[in-house]
Amino acid sequence: MLARLLRADEPSVHARAPWEDVADDALPAPLLRTGLGDAHLAVTTANPRAQAWFDQGLRLMHLGWGGEARRAFAQATREDAALAMAWWGLALTRGPGARFASARAEAMGRALALSEGLSDREQRYIVAASLLAEKGPANGRHAFVRDMECLIDRYPEDGDARLLLAGFLLDGYEPDGRPGQGQPYAQALLRELLRSHPDHAGVHHAWVQAMLNSGRPDAARDSARRLVTLAPRASPALLSAGRLLQRVGLMAEAQRVLETAVAADDAYLAEEGLLPAAAPSAEAAMRLLSQGCAEAGQYGEAQAWARRLRQRVEGAGGDDQAMLFAAATMVSAHLRFGFWRAAADVPMELSDTASPAERALRDGMRQYTRGLSLLEASRLGEVERVCSALDAQHALLAEARRSEDLSLCPRDVARVVEVAAQELRGALEARKGEVGRAEATLTRAWRLERRFRAAGPAAFSRPAREALVRLRLRTDREGKAVELAKALVSERPGCGHLRLLAAESQVALGAWSDAVEDFTAFLDCWRDADPHLPELRRARAFIAGRGRLLRLVRPPEILALRETGTPSLAAHGTASC
Repeated sequence: MLARLLRADEPSVHARAPWEDVADDALPAPLLRTGLGDAHLAVTTANPRAQAWFDQGLRLMHLGWGGEARRAFAQATREDAALAMAWWGLALTRGPGARFASARAEAMGRALALSEGLSDREQRYIVAASLLAEKGPANGRHAFVRDMECLIDRYPEDGDARLLLAGFLLDGYEPDGRPGQGQPYAQALLRELLRSHPDHAGVHHAWVQAMLNSGRPDAARDSARRLVTLAPRASPALLSAGRLLQRVGLMAEAQRVLETAVAADDAYLAEEGLLPAAAPSAEAAMRLLSQGCAEAGQYGEAQAWARRLRQRVEGAGGDDQAMLFAAATMVSAHLRFGFWRAAADVPMELSDTASPAERALRDGMRQYTRGLSLLEASRLGEVERVCSALDAQHALLAEARRSEDLSLCPRDVARVVEVAAQELRGALEARKGEVGRAEATLTRAWRLERRFRAAGPAAFSRPAREALVRLRLRTDREGKAVELAKALVSERPGCGHLRLLAAESQVALGAWSDAVEDFTAFLDCWRDADPHLPELRRARAFIAGRGRLLRLVRPPEILALRETGTPSLAAHGTASC
């Protein structure tokens, strides 16, 4: 995926790829692997092993595993030092950012020097990529696209050329949902590839990436499923597939795929004799597994995955960033079920060498969870001081310089701290009865959430839009609450908490049949949930109370909602906005 390998910003969340700072000629020899698809591009070499290593590098590059693809291309150059396309692959997989600019340029220079006498198609591949190396991904974009279009026009049967161009053009979506520049063009290329190359694992992976954050992720559901059989040992592709299946609400299926990704990484580590920190996808998959369990009402299992992640990080002598993200996973599991004090008690030890941004992220989580506990105890003055402390922390981080090394970027931490501060302040204002100010504050937090960088740390606060729904429920704007709750469900249909929120909104509106339908959908989402959770009892009691019992229940329910400002069916711990 060239969009990731070339045009991504220098990552704020540093993926600890092994051998990242090792020169190409010093990379350890990899193993020839199966389970990565069967992509093949004939290149000029008399050495069959060089061709095999090149094909493995190509497959891995298509599947988003840049570090391992680089090893395969490097091994191809050892088998045949004159293989120009192997140097081409090394240039494309060296990694984004200025740190590796000289290494990319050197590899591309070797490819160009060896390109004389190659086939016309190989020369076109190399010349197109050289424009990126010479001008950079931004300035060389137009020239690269034009040269790749010429290659595709000359060799229309070459699916890899179309896939590489589509991967370069995948620009994602703007916060308002508009496609980025090149996104529709990339999708058109991929739709045709799905028809012409239905068994190409890289095509299905690119399609999953293209649709994941769109308004119609279900269009890539079948591709996500195909990846499990086409590339069962490519954990980055399995991670993408699991993420999309979660997005479309197939939670049990997503759990199985993500567990397969963890198992694939463990097998890779065992074969290579590497430490757990070298796994490309396991930690992200375990975070998603914990999140998925929480959305399915499996509180105990969500904690178990968070503990497994922490143990994995600790066992590998994890760095401070990895330890923080493991702690944040446990915090999120507690927050999702409203256990503020448990979230505030999650240990977050850091080493003496932790960066200021890492310390700020830890302090932000501690302050925020402490603020929620104080809010639950109605100690509003202390909550106000916590909000002020978070505001001050954000101000300092926002003025810090962007990180230029491998450490966490202070400005990305500033974004998540700012959102947490706004969400907590909105909840405080709602508790004080300052409805207009609370609405404005939570709306601001929502807009800030939409600006998060994918490369930055995940938010550790409650989603602002869910808080907005609860605020509207307690301020006689049930119609607006239902509208927003439905939008949340459409984005995350497998999340039982959102289904429950939609049902509670229908109760407040007095739409009893719709409420029963939403409670039924909630119970379906939580069919394997921990049986002791009170949300299950409330949903079943409501459904059982249709007819005569419902009429008995309705007046005090609505009276409690209007007089106390607390949603009568709100989850324990989530009654506070």
